Amino acid sequence: MRLEDDARHIALEGAFNIRDLGGYRLSEGRGLTQLRRVLRADSPHRLTGEDLDILLETGLRTVIDLRASHEAECQPNPLEGLNEIEYLHLPLFDALSPTDLQGNAKERNPLPAFYAQTLARRQPQIRDILTAIAEAPSGAVLFHCTAGKDRTGLIAALVLGNAGVLETDIVADYARTAKLISPLVAEFLNLAARKGELDIEAYRRVLTARPETMHGVLEMISKEYGSIADYVALVGLDQELRTRLSNRLIETS
Repeated sequence: MRLEDDARHIALEGAFNIRDLGGYRLSEGRGLTQLRRVLRADSPHRLTGEDLDILLETGLRTVIDLRASHEAECQPNPLEGLNEIEYLHLPLFDALSPTDLQGNAKERNPLPAFYAQTLARRQPQIRDILTAIAEAPSGAVLFHCTAGKDRTGLIAALVLGNAGVLETDIVADYARTAKLISPLVAEFLNLAARKGELDIEAYRRVLTARPETMHGVLEMISKEYGSIADYVALVGLDQELRTRLSNRLIETS
């Protein structure tokens, strides 16, 4: 039976969107993905000492920071430097700003096009991120960006899809973000309004996490690349690495 979303969410004082990728249904009735293997998250820069202890108790051993260098410098990751943690900074983008996400501001939902461009143009970076997840030592792996929605959402979809998770669960995992990051969305919109540099309504549209967005991305991947597994092979993971990436989620201890 599929795990309830609340059981997957790791509630912490200093983060909104830290979740386990365990408990999702595998195709052909092969069971569920395993818990405490791979975690997705928003920025951990506000984590408290107690939060850090809770994460270490989950078995966390590897952290992959997807943020650009300027983001990591402005909001340092407190998990970096912990003796128990291997910290890797693997930016998906060299720089990223709200205007980069807006794309065509007239579109009702500009995110599918942005995600499609990311999958097409950032393949070396995606290869390095997926390889790091596959090759991480034993223990849980956590990857994160700022809100845990776009960069993290794409990597989560690829990790889940490569393991053979049902598309309905991949979509549900993406859409779950909307509820969890609502306080962050309000914070981002208020900051943008104070600066007066953005089209607020266009920015609001790129802060969504609608199910149809991920549905569209999965359809695009199927059309353009064949499948998520085919895409992962295309970016440069050989069969051994693809199997190791999949096994992080499906192998029992």
